[in-house]
Amino acid sequence: MKINKKKIRNPKRYLSEFKENERLRIGIKITEENKEKVEKLGFDSKMIVGEIIVPNSNISKSTYENAEGKCIIRKDLPKEIAERYWEWSWEDRGHNTYTDYKYIPYERYQREYVAPRALEFMIVEDNEKNKWVTSTEIENSQENYEDIKLSINILLSAFGECETINTNMEEPIKTVRAVKWEILRPGKQTKERIRSIIKEKVSQNRESLYIRNLDKLIENSDENIAVGTQEFKGYIVFICGKYAILESLMPNNATYILDKDWEEISKLTKTEVLNNKLHIERIYHYSNWEEKMNKYMKGGEQHGKNKE
Repeated sequence: MKINKKKIRNPKRYLSEFKENERLRIGIKITEENKEKVEKLGFDSKMIVGEIIVPNSNISKSTYENAEGKCIIRKDLPKEIAERYWEWSWEDRGHNTYTDYKYIPYERYQREYVAPRALEFMIVEDNEKNKWVTSTEIENSQENYEDIKLSINILLSAFGECETINTNMEEPIKTVRAVKWEILRPGKQTKERIRSIIKEKVSQNRESLYIRNLDKLIENSDENIAVGTQEFKGYIVFICGKYAILESLMPNNATYILDKDWEEISKLTKTEVLNNKLHIERIYHYSNWEEKMNKYMKGGEQHGKNKE
């Protein structure tokens, strides 16, 4: 069934042609007219059959929640004290520029962070050799309605249309997964690359904060640095002694401390990492960030696992 809407709320009406528990896909045929949108979603320009991605988060609210999760404001709980970063600049009479910053404490409702669903999409061929962008196969059952709804809304936000389709397409013999991490070797070029990522991901008011934090991590990193792609875009891994420090440039996120054997953890989805609490500690970007980070940046003794 074809769907032409900005967004849907209930997927049930679009599933009438499928039996209970029948497997289906949500997809759209790739055409010359929409190839640019396929690339924007995160696929390679060659439209490789079998490539699997988590769509880029910056397309819509649906793609953001899928890749980054969402924040629920809990007005039913007591308020908490949080900190707001503030930075300002001024000139003296000699036209010398100065910058200062501070963290301002304030009361807010508590936040509950919902882990990303990280639904994947892939390029497949039908029996007539047409290429499609589709979700992975989903079973038509009520317990999967949220995933079906999100899959539909992701494609609607990217293309303005999509359709529910059966699964009689040619499955690729081998899927081609996009690499989730790119290794950067220490040096000036790495520092410049990381600063360019900061400018892309961080608001102007917080650029200096992240530059200061990441410069400290670069100084203490004793091995190659890994920059995230796909669902980990906006994440950077620094190896400091026995720890892998996973820094996030995404709003409302934090620094995660992992075991040095982070490659094994990085094979999991971000949702699996967060839900299974595979991190040693999670440190928010507040005024005490550096104080809490020092023991890890120095690569010292571990202070207990999975505190949260």
